[in-house]
Amino acid sequence: MSKHFYLMRHGQTRFNEQHRIQGVCDSPLTELGIKQAQQAADYFKDKGIVFEEIYSSTQERACDTAEIVSGRKDIIHLKGLKEWDFGTFEGQQEYLNPPLQAGGVGYGDYFVVHGGESNQDVRERMGETVRNLLENSSAQTILAVSHGGAIAQFFRHILADPPQIRGMHNCAILHFYYDNGEFDLLSIYNPDDASFVYRKGDQR
Repeated sequence: MSKHFYLMRHGQTRFNEQHRIQGVCDSPLTELGIKQAQQAADYFKDKGIVFEEIYSSTQERACDTAEIVSGRKDIIHLKGLKEWDFGTFEGQQEYLNPPLQAGGVGYGDYFVVHGGESNQDVRERMGETVRNLLENSSAQTILAVSHGGAIAQFFRHILADPPQIRGMHNCAILHFYYDNGEFDLLSIYNPDDASFVYRKGDQR
């Protein structure tokens, strides 16, 4: 069965605002983060998009974003949608992050020796989690709220030719068409400034 799958990042958090490394550690949405989630809700409403099922990671920032966006409480929480684990770097200032590696692998396996995950760990976890929820659901329009690093690794893993894009804002929305086990990325939209980072077929 074909499905429309919307995967979005949570709204801005206190740690985002303070430029702190935020993986498996958590912090609440800021006023701006709440506004961003409301802007995403308005986008879905304007487009007439109604979700039959809504998922989020188990982290507070994703759960709260999902509730604001949907106006619902029956969110299905999945640990597999959580953010990249940055080990002992959690909660530290972002300037301590190593440089991003070429080829879309993010930080590679840098954080493994610091008690965290490798990019491959994140790719496999996210891929398995998303495929399982899509294959086991009878819904045709689904929303899942996750995290920036995890989402980036997911789409670079499941797409044969992923777009080389940067600039996914908080509450960025990725729209996939899923059919026969294959993902097709249709668009990436930032609701806070009403801009498309990516649209399939656009010449960039």
